[in-house]
Amino acid sequence: MNSTINVARVASMALSATLLSFCPVSQMTIHLAEAQSAAAFRTKTEKWIETRQLISKEESDWAVEREDLIATRNLLRQQKEALVVEVAELEASSSSADEERRDLLLARGASLQSAQALQQEIRGMEEEILRLAVQLPEPLQKKLEPLLVQIPEDPEQSNQKLGQRLMNVLGVLAQTEKWNGTATFVGETRAVRGDQKVAIRTLYWGLGQAFYVDAQGETAGWGRPGPNGWVFVEDESFAGDAQQLLDIYEGNVDEIEFVDLPVEIE
Repeated sequence: MNSTINVARVASMALSATLLSFCPVSQMTIHLAEAQSAAAFRTKTEKWIETRQLISKEESDWAVEREDLIATRNLLRQQKEALVVEVAELEASSSSADEERRDLLLARGASLQSAQALQQEIRGMEEEILRLAVQLPEPLQKKLEPLLVQIPEDPEQSNQKLGQRLMNVLGVLAQTEKWNGTATFVGETRAVRGDQKVAIRTLYWGLGQAFYVDAQGETAGWGRPGPNGWVFVEDESFAGDAQQLLDIYEGNVDEIEFVDLPVEIE
């Protein structure tokens, strides 16, 4: 009987040692999986923060430039109004002194110099807008077309007043800024697999990224601006994520989740 009891004790001790040997391995596997999940979440969070910082910087830079343009416009308007008043007063008075006339001529000269400087600045902005217009998303180009067609290719051959030209430039900049500050959904058609036209849903992420997918969730891809216009790349492996992204944006899902996107940040 003692022999039987000893055998049972040995078997129990062996079983306990075997269970103890497996427990650390299982715990290490769980900790490794948790660490990998946390690292993936941290990476996605950092990318999101970088994207928001980039958008915030662009918005801040444009806000400063816009305030400078508005201040310049208001200053020139005030100068013009002041000169008009001075001219009216001098014309109404027959006893204007030669010194006052000389001051008026000097003021007119200063006004002409300011107008010439403003004209050169506006022309520089017009040329820059015409150069960059081809790099804007096609839906935004169509929206800006009424303003873009008014920008003269040769100011010497244009009858537009300087104020109207300035308003055209400010209008283009304002609408472009609005587009760049948000995500824009567009329903359109795109040529895929050669010349085949397919109705797609496209989400433009500011002026830097775009993602599209068809209604069946089979054809998808992404687009980015190039030197001669936007370049779209078809990527069927991205179809599932693209469809999920568009469904979340349109509110067609009950639960919002993170979506892996082929985003390129410069």
